[in-house]
Amino acid sequence: MTTPSYAGAESHHHPDRDIETGETAVWPLLECLGGSVGAGIIFLLSLPVLADVMSPLGALSPTGLLILFLFAWLFLWLLIAVTRQRVTD
Repeated sequence: MTTPSYAGAESHHHPDRDIETGETAVWPLLECLGGSVGAGIIFLLSLPVLADVMSPLGALSPTGLLILFLFAWLFLWLLIAVTRQRVTD
């Protein structure tokens, strides 16, 4: 069943974003890439120490290293995003 256009049905039109603020999908992408590159560099430089710390976990060592890398990536991504937001506002 369809609702006629004159029946007063609510419109679900979402207002467009404010284009003047310069908010585009490029900034979150750059923040994500910056966080991943930063986490990758820190991870590679500290890999020997991290491998020694994770060695008691045995077979779970790669999982622990992956979890550490993901948390470092998300932390750096958040840090970059918050810093950019504070600097630009």
